[in-house]
Amino acid sequence: MFITVIHHIHDPEGFQAAEAKALEQGLPTHMRLPIHAATGDHRLGVCIWEGKSLSEVRELVESVVGPYSKNEYAEMHVDGLTPQLGN
Repeated sequence: MFITVIHHIHDPEGFQAAEAKALEQGLPTHMRLPIHAATGDHRLGVCIWEGKSLSEVRELVESVVGPYSKNEYAEMHVDGLTPQLGN
C-alpha cells in the first residue's frame, strides 16, 4: 500500500541531516520510498512510501524526522506508481 506523508518542517537542517543519515543506512527491506520532495526552503515536504501499513510507515518516519517536523499520514491510491512489495 502507498502512504503519503506531508511534513511541516520546523527545523529544516535537522530534518535534512536525519533524512540523509537514514537513507544512507538503508530502508527496511519491506519498505520503499519511491518519491520524496521538498520546497526550496525545506519547510514543506511530501513523501510517498510503500509499506505494509500506515502504522508501520508512521513508526519509522516519526523515529527519524519526528523531532524536526509535524507529519500527516494518509493511505493513498497513486496513479503512475506500481507497487513493488506485493502488498
